[in-house]
Amino acid sequence: TDYLVEETPSPDMDYASALVLAMQAEKTAFRLYSDLAAAAGDAELRALFQGLAQEEAKHKLRFEIEYDDNLKEN
Repeated sequence: TDYLVEETPSPDMDYASALVLAMQAEKTAFRLYSDLAAAAGDAELRALFQGLAQEEAKHKLRFEIEYDDNLKEN
């Protein structure tokens, strides 16, 4: 349950809410892969999970940039 996003997407969600949900999901996935990397005994497996965590961090950053550039209130 530590890795679940609490909000559920819906068809009537506005763009800003969808971006926030996506950022939360990416953050949760990053945490999951980071925790798996820390728990992995095998160096190759640890590197795989670290790489996956890095990808999730990149995805989150893309959503944050989109939000900041187009939706953030000044």
